[in-house]
Amino acid sequence: MFHFLIGAVPPPPTHLVYLDKLQALLDNKLILIYTWAVFVDLLTGFVKSLNHKSTNSTKGLSGLLKHAILLIAILTLYPLLDLIGMVGMGDAFLVFYILFYLVSIIENLGQIGFPVPEWVKRYLYKLSDDYNENGPTKGGKD
Repeated sequence: MFHFLIGAVPPPPTHLVYLDKLQALLDNKLILIYTWAVFVDLLTGFVKSLNHKSTNSTKGLSGLLKHAILLIAILTLYPLLDLIGMVGMGDAFLVFYILFYLVSIIENLGQIGFPVPEWVKRYLYKLSDDYNENGPTKGGKD
């Protein structure tokens, strides 16, 4: 009656497939770039706060918490998207956040005093003339 099942291999349990996808993140170049972008953003933000003598443990801790939550969320959800066949959407989210962090890194470097080309400054609010004229409290959040 069940002769057609003989020799059939059942699919592995979903949690094991998820763990394989999670382990595969170690070889994912976008995940690696994203993780380094988060680290460099944290580092440049800290150096900026030291440079401006505005280091604040409360602000720093909340920033670390935000970065950690986002990092954990992405590292948890990306394998799920891969599992359901939507790895392209996961890659799109990663590229978006990598670009977001790159903008933040460039802003931090510009505020520290590193030279940033004028054509880049025009597109980054924290390095624009409007921000410099109005300051961080009037022209937007810092």
